[in-house]
Amino acid sequence: MTAAQLQGEQQPGRPVPKRVAVVFNPAAGDASDRRTEIQAALAANGLEVRWLETTRQDPGRGLTRRAVREGAELVMVAGGDGTVMACVTGLAGTGVPLAVLPGGTGNLLANNLEIPDDLDDAVEVALHGERRQLDVGALGDDRFVIMCGIGFDAAMLRDADPELKARLGAVSYVLSGMRHLRRRPTRFQLRLDDRPPIARRGQGVLIGNLGRLHGGLPVMPDASPSDGQLDVAVLKTRTLLDWLALAVRILARRRQREPQMEHFRARRVEIRCDRPQPVERDGEPAEPARELLVEIVPGALTLCVPPQEEQR
Repeated sequence: MTAAQLQGEQQPGRPVPKRVAVVFNPAAGDASDRRTEIQAALAANGLEVRWLETTRQDPGRGLTRRAVREGAELVMVAGGDGTVMACVTGLAGTGVPLAVLPGGTGNLLANNLEIPDDLDDAVEVALHGERRQLDVGALGDDRFVIMCGIGFDAAMLRDADPELKARLGAVSYVLSGMRHLRRRPTRFQLRLDDRPPIARRGQGVLIGNLGRLHGGLPVMPDASPSDGQLDVAVLKTRTLLDWLALAVRILARRRQREPQMEHFRARRVEIRCDRPQPVERDGEPAEPARELLVEIVPGALTLCVPPQEEQR
């Protein structure tokens, strides 16, 4: 994808936004060089840019909401998955578009929707790409676009070594996951919409709006961010052989379903566990919990994406 191709696909009748806010995580990657690159990429486009740096106290949600109150027509986010999720939470329901400038230790949203890694091309997507309405998941006051989980995947993300994440990226999660392959199974009770509760025993539960993890691995290949439903997967793995069979299916990108992962769909998902479990949303750890309530919010986020024909 080139800048010229994207400019040629600009939707007629939609003016290029002039008031742009950039939410930037100064702790993500080579922050100083990254900021200089972004400033140079934006300077040539005649934009009125408001630069907002995240802090420990405000990882992006409050900054994003302030930008909307001050009249931002477009919010760009430059950081890892945590920064992106915070901006999604701040923007959901406002109608102000979000553009992702890939960077940091993870960019699950960019990877799922084919947003380019090249900075100049990502800026062109922000200014001239399509605007797509996406569902978001609601977990308390937080919003997520990719998935949340309780149990195994949350433990894996929580315990990934920060230094290895910076050096090895997704490989650090694999190494962390290997340490949890023999974790004790949990008893889950699931209530999906108004259906009767069901009981399952397994390693964890994933609730997805989009289905690909780091490296493009399709954990939930049928998940759609615009169908008004959440995809639910119960990890029923108990042995190393179970994990091997599931890993082969995911790595081979086979779409058929394996007995180690049971799938459901619902608009509202309630989960109860027999003991507290680690929780994550869009790759960011949350407080452990014994109960989880997740609901879909249809069409709540406007995201800048490449033209449909450019997406695989």
